Amino acid sequence: MIIDADYFERHRNDWRREEYPIDSHDTMAQIGELLGDRRRLRMLMALMDGQSWPAGDLARHAGIQPATASYHLEHLVAGGLLLVIPQGRHRYYRLASPAVAELLEHMAAVSAPAPVRSLRGSTQRDALRYGRTCYAHLAGRLGVAWCQSWVDGGQVRAVDQGFTVTERGQRTLRVVGIEVTAGTFIPQHAIDWTERVPHFAGSLAKTVTERLLTAGWIERGSIPRSIQVTDPGQAGLAELGIHIPDHSVLSS
Repeated sequence: MIIDADYFERHRNDWRREEYPIDSHDTMAQIGELLGDRRRLRMLMALMDGQSWPAGDLARHAGIQPATASYHLEHLVAGGLLLVIPQGRHRYYRLASPAVAELLEHMAAVSAPAPVRSLRGSTQRDALRYGRTCYAHLAGRLGVAWCQSWVDGGQVRAVDQGFTVTERGQRTLRVVGIEVTAGTFIPQHAIDWTERVPHFAGSLAKTVTERLLTAGWIERGSIPRSIQVTDPGQAGLAELGIHIPDHSVLSS
């Protein structure tokens, strides 16, 4: 079961967050310790889809027992990296903030690519490289193509630390029912960890991504976080001025 983002907005006061009684100068070291465990990283990276996951699903994704997952999740919540909300007998987890997602994305960007030793690993790598969610907005080649297409097409204008929507961009966004004023700021994600160039971030990028999912122009793939363009989406994204990248270039 996946809880929608609005649920968490309605129940924000129910979130539980504990703090370690550590000196502020030790905070970075504490975060480093939390991120130094592969099992915790697998669960954190799964939550980069911007959704909430029950503990059982996170345990299966990380390949560990539920009791072990609960132990690690408790520490991630206490360390401020995750938020948890109880619903009945279940507890659902999500990243504590976009800043946590950016931290994970930056870590991936500076890490050496993992060697691919199987067909399954190659399929997963290519799916995430082509299109994925980065805390609820588009990333990968699809996200980068969206950003570059709108820069080239005049829907946005590059400014310091991001972009501003132009009048042409206003008209384009109305196609998916989004009204914004000219000059609306879209922050850029500093670097896409697979493509090594920026893509759109922030609330407007998240809203557009949600509208594309609702319209059925993009859909979630079988691999966690992966995004695919649907047949109707081929025409829909073209109407938005977005150049759809070719899957065939992934072997490069």
